[in-house]
Amino acid sequence: MSSTPGGAFPKSAHLLKRSDFRRVYEQGRRHVSGNMTFFYLRFAPGRRDDGVRPADASRSAPLAAPATRARIGFTVPRALGGAVERNRIRRRMREAVRHNYTLLADLDGTMDMVVNPRKSVLKAEFAKLSQEVAAAFAVVQRGSGHVAQQSGQAPGQEQNRRVPGTSAGSGPRQSRVQAKARGKA
Repeated sequence: MSSTPGGAFPKSAHLLKRSDFRRVYEQGRRHVSGNMTFFYLRFAPGRRDDGVRPADASRSAPLAAPATRARIGFTVPRALGGAVERNRIRRRMREAVRHNYTLLADLDGTMDMVVNPRKSVLKAEFAKLSQEVAAAFAVVQRGSGHVAQQSGQAPGQEQNRRVPGTSAGSGPRQSRVQAKARGKA
């Protein structure tokens, strides 16, 4: 018999869509711990705007309430290692979240969270990872954390972030546009 605590982390509690990840990064708050960074975005009760439509409902039908209170996603960049290491990191993080997911049961409203691990997750003891996740969930419940904005930027100003999967703007099209703008100025 295993001495690890039980718990469930159902598939419906996984954050999967790219647009949801981006929304958490751009509008959410950040909590930094020793082995990982947590980005989270809380919603008031009944306010998450990504509910599920019934299959037979029309586009104008109202959205159904989300199935879970908290959805959690993981991002493990290639910089952390090859596919084997990244998958091991992802599995360890998912298990730590599964052990502590019940701590979010009495969350007021709903929440989306993205976990960004560091390379140290591979070598860290699992008990320490589980404690960090539990501590982060406690911070989320209190609603504290740092607003995920670039430094020196006033609240409410638009952030100039590079969208993953796009170039930094140094292609030939960019230089033609810049040349054209310089000629008119």
